[in-house]
Amino acid sequence: MKNALMIVPVALLLAGAAQAGTYAILQASDCPLVTSGELAQAVRKVGTVNGLNLPKDMTVRAELQCVADAKLRGRFVYTFRAAIEKQLGDGEMQRWAPVAQLTGYGTTSGSTSLLRDVSFTVRDLIRQEP
Repeated sequence: MKNALMIVPVALLLAGAAQAGTYAILQASDCPLVTSGELAQAVRKVGTVNGLNLPKDMTVRAELQCVADAKLRGRFVYTFRAAIEKQLGDGEMQRWAPVAQLTGYGTTSGSTSLLRDVSFTVRDLIRQEP
């Protein structure tokens, strides 16, 4: 019985910790350098570090596109769009409306520098959150 009493408070602590900084990430990635899991992890990490806490009707949308640079072999040109969106109801229709958005772009040769730029863009997006 003593073990059961110790497990309950730990479970309650974990449930409370899971709720702090919660938000959904909607993502689209068309880039061979980064997997969708790596992209979501980068966005979530920046959100956690910067204390992003959105209500359930809001989400972070991340869209990453990149193509091989025709001039430089092994380099990619990328565009990363991040937005905080709120779900709105227009009568019977539900839609997402951007509350804040930011676009980053550049060239890269590897996933590390690309994910670093993604992190900077998301951080700057969070700073302009209304």
